[in-house]
Amino acid sequence: MREVQRLPWYANALVLIVAAVIWYGFIQQIIFGIPFGSKPSSDTEMWGLFLLFGICFPLFFLSMKLVTKTEKEGLVIRFFPFRSRVIPYQQIKNVQVQPYHPMSYGGWGIRWSLKKGRAYTMKGKKGIWIELTDGDCLYLGSQKPEELAKYIQRECLHR
Repeated sequence: MREVQRLPWYANALVLIVAAVIWYGFIQQIIFGIPFGSKPSSDTEMWGLFLLFGICFPLFFLSMKLVTKTEKEGLVIRFFPFRSRVIPYQQIKNVQVQPYHPMSYGGWGIRWSLKKGRAYTMKGKKGIWIELTDGDCLYLGSQKPEELAKYIQRECLHR
């Protein structure tokens, strides 16, 4: 099983609006020579804003995705552009489908909570709660939590 989740449309829209404002200001000030805003930045600052918020910021956020794969060696979690995590099936003690309350972890993304452990979520309000044999726990957001939980439980029983 493989699932790819991306940011919701409204998050992408917000990123694109910020980038569009920066592009507009850059074109107005650098290309046409008309200062942007009531207290315009210097041309050097405008270049910096353009590179950071007009190019890097949107590329980073629009490329973000949560990829979950069930492979022979275990559950693979990849929150792109960050590193992958592989959880061998023999390290999984329990799996349950549970609702997700984003604010209990501080939102979506890769989150840590002293009480609840780590969470990998991209959108939505559902996923699976995984308890590991070493006592650690993690929450994994999914748009197909029942299917994912059943697959992991089946793999754990065969080990």
